[in-house]
Amino acid sequence: MKIVTTPYELKLTNPFGLARSTRTTNSIVLIRLDDLGYGEASPSAYYGEDVPTVIQTITQAVPKISIYPLYINEIMSQLNQQFPSNAAARAAIDMALYDILAKRLRLPLHAYLGIAPPRCAQTSFTIGIAPIEEMLEKVDDARHHPILKIKLGKDPDHDLTVMREIRKRTNQTIRVDANGGWTLDNALTCIKTLADLDIEYVEQPLEKGNLADLAQLKKASPLPIFLDEDVLVSSDIPKVAGTCDGINIKLMKCGGITEAMKMIHTARAFDLQIMLGCMIESSLAITAASHLASLVDYLDLDGNLLVSNDPFQGMTLENGYLRIPETPGLGATPRQDIAELCEAGII
Repeated sequence: MKIVTTPYELKLTNPFGLARSTRTTNSIVLIRLDDLGYGEASPSAYYGEDVPTVIQTITQAVPKISIYPLYINEIMSQLNQQFPSNAAARAAIDMALYDILAKRLRLPLHAYLGIAPPRCAQTSFTIGIAPIEEMLEKVDDARHHPILKIKLGKDPDHDLTVMREIRKRTNQTIRVDANGGWTLDNALTCIKTLADLDIEYVEQPLEKGNLADLAQLKKASPLPIFLDEDVLVSSDIPKVAGTCDGINIKLMKCGGITEAMKMIHTARAFDLQIMLGCMIESSLAITAASHLASLVDYLDLDGNLLVSNDPFQGMTLENGYLRIPETPGLGATPRQDIAELCEAGII
């Protein structure tokens, strides 16, 4: 199986702050399999991956794919066993295989999977942590987005101050993500205030692995609790089922579409709600994830909206509503003006 791998640096329109860090760029790896299937890895140091490990994993993994792409579940099962710590790399291969197969069958991926396209799905738009005035300016600039996701978790006083100010200036639906930045006491205090501010739900309020405190928080919380960092793959879901109301599924942390669908079914078995999220990604990976949109409750597919040099085009937003391509495969195509991809042979 022929493969081309290309590192690519996504440039953020604005600095993007989390509880853990702030960045202005994000490194991804784009791949093309057999001149037909596109895939993307957006590795995270938090999960132990970077561009060199992604390229090394893909280079080692692809020659092992000797069976027809139709058997994606078997292929990904083998790669999960051989490369258990390389989810973003596996995600790139997974989506490229689906792209190949759906293109050969001349079907958009959601149709191949038997999933209806989303008709009334809206995605949130993320506002990163920054000084208060800067966050308020970003909120003003994002008025055309119906749903905002506000990053918090660095300092509880800052968090509550900025949320009070944001709510004064907008009636948009607002979600909050603390990225594990609060203690139990801080979370209890903050969430009570956030409920008064009509916040929809809170994501990952406590540090990863703190399940005992999460269970206590869930009992006391007036808002739904969603988990992100605590839930990587489907086998993690039974462990957290009593500590939250929902989970955040991301292709880059679970290893691709194949595992994401297993997570969806497992979450439903435990009566959990589902958010479909993303890292900072191009329209290639975002479009791949969007084919699952009809299976989940909430969307946070905005990684491509945060960058200024997106090398692909695919899913679009119309008045805040998700629209996915009806062309065969993933429906993501390279932009013709990206010189780096031309030189690397991606397009």
